[in-house]
Formats: sequence, C-alpha cells, structure tokens
Amino acid sequence: MSLGKHLILPAACALLCGAGAAAAIQFSSGETAFNGPLRLLRSAVSQVTIEDYPAYYQFAVEAPGSLDEPLARLDIGLPTEYGPFGLNLPNPSQVRAFIPTQPYVQAPQYPERVLPVSARVSEQVISVVFDPPVGPGNVVTVEWGPVRNPRMDGNYLFEVNAFPPGAMARSMYVGIGRIVIRRGGRG
Repeated sequence: MSLGKHLILPAACALLCGAGAAAAIQFSSGETAFNGPLRLLRSAVSQVTIEDYPAYYQFAVEAPGSLDEPLARLDIGLPTEYGPFGLNLPNPSQVRAFIPTQPYVQAPQYPERVLPVSARVSEQVISVVFDPPVGPGNVVTVEWGPVRNPRMDGNYLFEVNAFPPGAMARSMYVGIGRIVIRRGGRG
C-alpha cells in the first residue's frame, strides 16, 4: 500500500468529519487508523563514535491531542544501508519507553514516568507495544541500550511507524530518524 494513502485518508477524514470528530477512522475491512499524523520529534544516540560502548539510542514521538486513537505500538526499522547493522542488538529487556521530563528539548531525554511495554527485537525491527496504549496529547520516548555502535561510520536511517489499538490496525509512517556515527571522535 502506498504512503500516499496513509497521509491522504486521515487528512480527508479531518476535512469531512470536522475538527471535533470523536470517531476513529474505521474501514469497511475492519482496519482502524489514526485520524491525523504523529510526529517524530527526535532521534539520537548517546555516543557518536564507531564501536563506542555503552551507547543508548532514543526516539521521541508525539501523539497530538487531536488524535482520536491512542498509540498502541511503535515499530523502529533498523538500517540496512551497510548490510547488517553491526551492533549487538538489544535484549528485549533492554528496550524501554517513558514520558520524558522535557519532551521538546533537543537533548538526552530522561523519564518523568516509565511506561509498561513489551518489546520484540529482530534484525529488521524493534517493535514496542504499550500496555496500556499511550493516550493522545503525550510525547513518548523509546530507548534501548547499552549496545555497541556500528563498526562503520555514516548516516544510519531508522524508519518509525505507529499503530493504533486493534487486531487490524493500519500502520502510519511517522518519519525517518537519522543518526550519524563518526570515525575518530566527536569532531
């Protein structure tokens, strides 16, 4: 399915349903979807040099208050530009999520409130399920670590997708998190 459908349908519903609509988007197939976009606020790593350890990766996503559906799951696609990512993938127990103390600051995020999650880790994606889902009007930070940074320097692109609750939830593309790993220090 094309990215255009993901962006056009919520916008069309907002125009047709009006700003005060209280119903989530539900398709005749039974799929549910967000009624508006989520926003990737920040992607960062605590260490930027190749093979640094420990490194902590963070991705902050805003679920605007105008959404009719809560955020049930985030999938963070791992980069494949250079073949296997080159880091030790985190254990699912090393993946956590929290409501940050200063969500809009472009600096390391610290938890105001840790969220209960379950995580699944594969070589292609880190999937985080929120239990219970995160309500509209919140910013959530997903963090994993400690892990070792890749052996190769470069731009690493992580694709972030969000899902509302439901057995037939339709994913929404949130954005690309770009993390730069350098050779030989922070300069």
